[in-house]
Amino acid sequence: MIKITLETSLPRMISKGLFGRSGRSASTSDRELVVDDEHYVLKVINLPLVEQTRLTRISKRLEDSRDKTEFWMPAFPWRAIDYLNLKGTDVEGLYRVPGSGPQIKKWQRKFDEEHDVDLFAQDDLYDINIIGSMFKAWLRELPDELFPKEAQERISRECAGAVEVPQMLIDELSNLSPFNYYLLFAITCHLSLLLAHSDKNKMDFRNLCICFQPCMKIDAFCFKFLVCDWRLCWQGCRNEARYIEEEYRLFQQPLPRGLSSADSRSQHSNDTRDDRNLSSAESNRPPPLSAEQQNGKLRKKPVPVGQSNGNMALNYSSGSNSLTVNGNRDMPRQSSRERELRPLSPIKPLSPMNFS
Repeated sequence: MIKITLETSLPRMISKGLFGRSGRSASTSDRELVVDDEHYVLKVINLPLVEQTRLTRISKRLEDSRDKTEFWMPAFPWRAIDYLNLKGTDVEGLYRVPGSGPQIKKWQRKFDEEHDVDLFAQDDLYDINIIGSMFKAWLRELPDELFPKEAQERISRECAGAVEVPQMLIDELSNLSPFNYYLLFAITCHLSLLLAHSDKNKMDFRNLCICFQPCMKIDAFCFKFLVCDWRLCWQGCRNEARYIEEEYRLFQQPLPRGLSSADSRSQHSNDTRDDRNLSSAESNRPPPLSAEQQNGKLRKKPVPVGQSNGNMALNYSSGSNSLTVNGNRDMPRQSSRERELRPLSPIKPLSPMNFS
């Protein structure tokens, strides 16, 4: 009797152990391995700017990038600005209507774990305000100063009352590291684009100040020129060649063809104010319109290595408050033998479409 009871009970015990309570425990254990978005601790997209860029930059080599910002910016702000420039320019409430809290946490974790996410390929990204809220939060939590406070105070003090972009502001921007230069360039380009469409999105200059001055930590004097006179503020990152050399040495990679150590050593001595003023005068002179330009397509001028002029192809229409931002995403790739540092527009893919 006892033997029969044990034999008949044993299969039931094994079965219960494998597929009953133990199975439920295993399922609970599996669920515990999945981190809740709400309690996920960010590890990457809250890092200092340089470290975050080196971990997440879209293009690992400058000569392989379609645009300099792919190399000098972290992936998240690049993707966010690209997405918002295309989808948010005419959206009323952008940056004022908050996105869903759980969704913000979800996409923050996704960027933190994957480092780079193509937002245009995400079918479950249903609200542009999610990215707008994420971008503002990212700026607010960035440990670095975008534009040193000391430089801002000096500009405000010595150029008080200026109605045109002060040369001192242009010079201080040009002296930034390329990490700061291209990030600030891209952000203020985005804000300038929103301002150009303020009749639709209701983001006038006052609202831009309210939304972005605190998180960017930029005073009112400099902020006005950076947003309202954006295209006149940028004449190139003076020390870019030196930083390129440092980045390639850090990752033990050969310098791109077309850039030598001598370039970075001589860059400061060659970049005099007269040269910058001449470059500025030439860049502000409207070129003759070709047949292609009249059809809405702008050709890009070659940009020397390490001396990008920092200007996007812009076209303010005299008949309307519109901004045209042009760029081709698909540039031909060079073979390894012919690999050189191509002339790159510093922000082209960030606003690939024509806004009118």
